[in-house]
Amino acid sequence: MDVQSDQGAARPSRVPVWGLLGSTALSVTGNAIVGVAMPILVLQRTGSAVLAGVVAAAAAAPLVLSALFGGALVDRFGRRRSSVAADLLSAAAVAALPLLDMTVGLGIPVILALVALGAVFDGPGMAARESLRPDVAARAKLPLEKINSWGEAVDGIGGVAGPGLAGVLIAVIGPMNTLWATVIMFFLASLLTFAVVPSTEVRGADRPPAEPYWQSVWQGLKFVWTEGALRATALTGMLIVLFLAPITSVIMPAMMFQAGRPEQTGFVLALFAVGGIIGAIGYGVIARWASRRASLLGALLLTSVAFCGFALSTEFGWLLTLALITGVVSGPINPVTAVVMQERTPEHMRGRVIGTVASLSLAASPLGAVVAGPIVEFSGPATAFVIIGAGCLLATAYAALTPGLRRIEPSQAPFAPAPEKANTR
Repeated sequence: MDVQSDQGAARPSRVPVWGLLGSTALSVTGNAIVGVAMPILVLQRTGSAVLAGVVAAAAAAPLVLSALFGGALVDRFGRRRSSVAADLLSAAAVAALPLLDMTVGLGIPVILALVALGAVFDGPGMAARESLRPDVAARAKLPLEKINSWGEAVDGIGGVAGPGLAGVLIAVIGPMNTLWATVIMFFLASLLTFAVVPSTEVRGADRPPAEPYWQSVWQGLKFVWTEGALRATALTGMLIVLFLAPITSVIMPAMMFQAGRPEQTGFVLALFAVGGIIGAIGYGVIARWASRRASLLGALLLTSVAFCGFALSTEFGWLLTLALITGVVSGPINPVTAVVMQERTPEHMRGRVIGTVASLSLAASPLGAVVAGPIVEFSGPATAFVIIGAGCLLATAYAALTPGLRRIEPSQAPFAPAPEKANTR
């Protein structure tokens, strides 16, 4: 029986929406805490900043491949099941660190292996949670734009709350014990998804036979490249990530260090995130009246201008204000692109398509960081911010000129959930 076919007749409920948002918040916050706790743990035990950096890289590098190859697993095993499994496996990988430390001991190679293993599960988990958004939107009879704006805002909240909570926990109970808090978060995330997010996959005899795994991965890549809107979305995302990724790790820390206020870097970056949360939620409010294409192009253009503003002054108040504004104006970008992906993808391919697009965007991040270093060292952070603004302007021009993003309104979406089209409250 196709459970999804009964969704339109089911009584509208927002409980699955809150459940998905809650599990997302727990999982994202848990990952952010691990990202802070592990380098500090390594620094405490070895005193080596190089090893701490290697551990941080081990947490980030697997995401590119796990998003690509994990998306196909999401389609094969189901979105809800994959989300639950990803969080449980993340909990197990993190729990292994303190357990091994208490028993046989914990060396750097084991730490690296377990950190990388935990990151492997993040890609499928991300793809599964984003793939579930159309399901809970249809169940609640809410617009897909609203669900995606809430989802992106929750991602941002987790990214802001995680490091702050990590700092408090590390100071009180130490980095190793802090890992137990993340184990609990991952477990609660899986439990919440299992308990309140309905499964919509076809089961039993009505379920079509699964494709060979490697064929399904290839089909995801092929579909993204041949579907104009998806290809344009992926390339726009790659351009944005290429230029924006070095801001938090290289450019802003260098600017604050040169200004003699390195301790204030976190405040500026936090306001970026807060602005992004406000902007994402704001888009969910105006999406009923605003054109998607105009919202995307306007957000990209304003983001380009805002980043150039960082080259004008290092006065702290100016940086804080501009960081908040930049976050707000860039807020609609992720919700709009998420909706385009979901509505342009057949239901049975949703996981692999979302994973493929995420993988392509993540692949641009290391290149951006490598290129940004020499620019900052030889030309200064102000020049780097001008280049970032120009890069965002390039992404704006591409998004405006590419045919793939010219027809992305709700009436032009081939796979939009029917309940959402019928009710846009």
